[in-house]
This record gives sequence, structure tokens and C-alpha cells, in this order.
Amino acid sequence: MLKGKDGIVYKGDPKQRMGGVQNWNLDEQIDTVAGWGMGDDAETAFGTVSRFSGSVEMYLDPADPSDDIALGDTLPLELYPGGETSGSGYFSGVALVTGIGQSGSKDGIPTRSFNFRSASGKLTRGTAA
Repeated sequence: MLKGKDGIVYKGDPKQRMGGVQNWNLDEQIDTVAGWGMGDDAETAFGTVSRFSGSVEMYLDPADPSDDIALGDTLPLELYPGGETSGSGYFSGVALVTGIGQSGSKDGIPTRSFNFRSASGKLTRGTAA
């Protein structure tokens, strides 16, 4: 069973592990085209163009170089749901940073988040060696 506490996020090239990650999410989509002809009882649909989007939230640490992300940055991302032990799955793709947020509270640790979407190419699934 996977444990979220073992998750890892890498960014950049060369890849750099992001510190203080609290959570990430990833959403995959595909456009569809559908059609039918006279006499058909049902439509036929197929996928065309795929894309992905998501976000990463981490503790705010200006001393951590992995926090150095700006709007419009294009960077490789690798998202590991349960760590990178041999055989564990992960997602990778080139992402465009579309939003950055920061928050703080009197009884918590300030956080930073960034939203992303696919910049080029498909989201791929890999397996850690």
C-alpha cells in the first residue's frame, strides 16, 4: 500500500527534489470527437488531444532553491505518489507554471503553491528502477 508521506516531487533539469511538499494533485484530460451516420444506433467517439494540469503545495522556505518558481516557467516535473522505491510508479511531463499562491496563518507554517498545465508533450507514466 502506498503512503502519501513517502511522496516526492522533482522539478527542473537537472532534476531537483522539492522540499516541504505537503500535497500535489494531477488531472488528465483528453478532447473527444464523436459522430454517427444514418442508420447508426449509437455514436462512435475517440480521443484526440490530451493534456494535464495540477498543483503542488509546499511549506514556504525562501532558503530552499526548489522554491524558486515563477509564473510562466516551463519545467520538467516528476510526481511520485508513494516514494521512489524500485517498482513504484510515477508521472512525468513538461509543465507550464500558470499560477502561484502563498498563505500563512498565526498558528501554522506558511505555504506556497503553484498551479501548472501541460506545456508540451504528453504526461507519461514510469516505474522507478
